[in-house]
This record gives sequence, structure tokens and C-alpha cells, in this order.
Amino acid sequence: MACALVCVALWKVHTPKGLALSEERMSLADSVIGSAIARGDFPGAVLCVVGRAADGESMGDVLYLKSYGNRQVTSGCDAEGKFVADTIEMTEDAVFDLASVSKCVGTTLSFMRLVEDGKVRIDDPVARYIEDFKPWESKPEKRGEEVEREVITVRHLLNHTSGLAPGIYVPSFLKRYEVWGDPMQQNLRDSLITYLAKDAARNTRPGENMRYSCLNFITLQAIIERTSGERLDHYARRNVFEPLQLKNTWYNPIDEREKPFAADTPIVPTSVEGGRLLVGEVHDPTARVVNRGVSGNAGLYSTAEDLAVVASMLMNGGVVSVERDDVWGKLGFKQKIRLYSQHSVDTFFELTDECRSHGRTLGWDTGSFGDLDDYERVINHTGYTGTSIQMNLDTGIAVILLTNRVHPLDDGSVGRTRALVTNIISSAIK
Repeated sequence: MACALVCVALWKVHTPKGLALSEERMSLADSVIGSAIARGDFPGAVLCVVGRAADGESMGDVLYLKSYGNRQVTSGCDAEGKFVADTIEMTEDAVFDLASVSKCVGTTLSFMRLVEDGKVRIDDPVARYIEDFKPWESKPEKRGEEVEREVITVRHLLNHTSGLAPGIYVPSFLKRYEVWGDPMQQNLRDSLITYLAKDAARNTRPGENMRYSCLNFITLQAIIERTSGERLDHYARRNVFEPLQLKNTWYNPIDEREKPFAADTPIVPTSVEGGRLLVGEVHDPTARVVNRGVSGNAGLYSTAEDLAVVASMLMNGGVVSVERDDVWGKLGFKQKIRLYSQHSVDTFFELTDECRSHGRTLGWDTGSFGDLDDYERVINHTGYTGTSIQMNLDTGIAVILLTNRVHPLDDGSVGRTRALVTNIISSAIK
């Protein structure tokens, strides 16, 4: 983390090689974010803009890194149900609940590793990994009419064309298991996969329609875990986060005593649930209650600086230079880490003809949040809590905007602010 902060300090006194931003125009982005905070759209934010390295393999230049507003405005509710004011200022190193950005940074990057290692194939049937995962079946309109069947593949999960519903209603899901005792004492993770395999509706023919679904990525989580023999958080940490030397990117398993973060870690809280503030407990109810903090659809925490490393690696085509942990590192030498091949990154970022109408690639979305970039050459993902990452593969600019729009109530808005800031950044590139 210290290295990234040094990079920001250096930006103030010299121009990075290749790309730079107009300070005058970036002041407009500050104003837009400040106005959104004043309106109550969200309490605070961190904005990070990264320029792709000129050599195509180094950590990109952090062109802009700034925090705004507050990471916390209340510590929960008192006995009368009123919010207790407790304001903590936002800082650049704040750790955010990424929500659905977990899908691309946690689940998709883990799955890419398995593909490269020859453990899975993108077009394999899901039933190859999850026994009894039923196919889609047509509903005959006439008696005697033949029933059509089509298998659901891993590709369908990755680009959200499986036909599975967007999610589950957690209270109803828990009620299914009350007959066997307290649902919280049961293995709900396995029960959810059994439900998805045998009972969940297949609403449309696979590959026919895009329907964004958390259930797709929970199914992918099961494939990752069954193939690797490791829980998703362990596999992602060992194969993605540690090689990239990410400092504050982790899942927080709710039922484990040992936490993946220090007590003074500046974690951004989300909403107040039942009078209690959620801090370090994933906001998404399926990820928190059913999957106990480690889930394919949500649960990952990270900082703008760590996401800048991820963006740099992907914009470089799977490679990035990181600090060495030996004597050479103390002398300033870097170590080149090739996490993925260029071909893998291209494959997962490719917008195929059949997906052009809805813009989904494998694990990612396409298109700029703003109005000034080429649709197909911009890769992005957003998270429900107010997080987002966008990479323009032509200009080599990544925009990471993290907000806490669900704090303390789930009523904030960030979409328009995200678009306005993206337009300003596009116009600020020198």
C-alpha cells in the first residue's frame, strides 16, 4: 500500500510517462462527487484512475487517487430505533464491500486460472461438475409433443444466459429447512447447490436470453470448489490475490474466529440491519446468510489501490510487475508476474456475436459508464453497494469508483455520478 501512495505523491511533481490527466478538468470530477454527497446519494467515495504502463508489463501509473466525504455516518440504532450519529472520514485506503464486483475479481479470475491449468473447459456442461444438474426442458403445448432438452454450460453461467433466476428470496429459502431444525445450524451452502441442480426453474433456453443472475456465479463457485478441492476464498487468495501481492483483498468467512483483517482496518460499513451496522459482513443476504460470507456472487472486500493492480494486470494482458520480497526488492527491483496468458484475457474479454445484443462477455460487462468511449473496447462491472471498475482497452485508462451508497439505508444512487465522472475523465486525458 505504501508503494501506491508514493506513486500518488510523485504524480504531483512530475508527469508519468505516456498518460496524464488535466488537473483542471479533474477538479470537475471532484465537484460532481461532492455534489452527489451533498444530495445524500452516498456518504463517501474513493476515485482511482490508472493509466496502462507504457512497457505493457509494469504496474500502471496511478494518475488520480482521492477520497471524498465519510466512510461512516452512524454506528447503528439505539434502543428507540434511532440512528446513533458516528461520523468517520473516508480515506484513500478504505476497504469496500465490492458486492457483484466480486463476480469478476474473485470468481471469474479464479475460474480463468482453472481453465489455464486444464482443469475445466468453458463449454463443458455444468452437469459434468455438479451431479444431477438438470438441463432446460421445453414445455409442450400439445399432448404427445416431444420435449426438447438442452444442457446448461459453463459459458452460459459466465455470460448470464443460463436461464436461471436472478437470485433467491432468503427468508423463503430458509423456511424450506425449518422442518429439520434451525436452518442456521445446517449446511445451507450445499443445500443451495442441490436446489440449483434439481429444483430451480430454467426460465429460458440456454444461450437465448441474457438474465443477470447471482445464481450463475454461485454455481460457478461450486464448480471451482469441486474442481480445485478448496473453498473459493482459499483458492482465490492462493492463486490470484497473493501472486498479485494485494494487501487488502479478502473474503470474510462469518463462522471463523480468525479474521483476514486487522482490528484497525478502515472497513466501509454498509447498511443497518435490525439496528446493527454491517461492518465486514457482506451486505448481500444470500452471500451472508446462506453462503456464510464466501460466495461466488458477492463477499469480496478490496481497496481502490488493490483494484488498480488488478486493472493494470488485465490491461497488460495478464502480466504485471510487483515488489520483490528479497534483498533485490529493497533495492527497488520488481518481479514480473504473468498471472494469465494474453489469449486468456482476450477470450474472457471478447464480445462474441451471439452476445453483442446484451454486451456480456465471460464474467464481465462491456460498454462505458459514460458517453465518450467505444462500447466494445470498454470492460466493466458494477456492484450493488455502489462499487465499479471500468477498463478502456484502447486508451489504457481504468476508472475505479467505490462508494457506500447503501449506508446507512439502502436508498442511495451512484449511476448518474458514475457516468458524469467517466465523461470528465475521458475528456481529461492528455
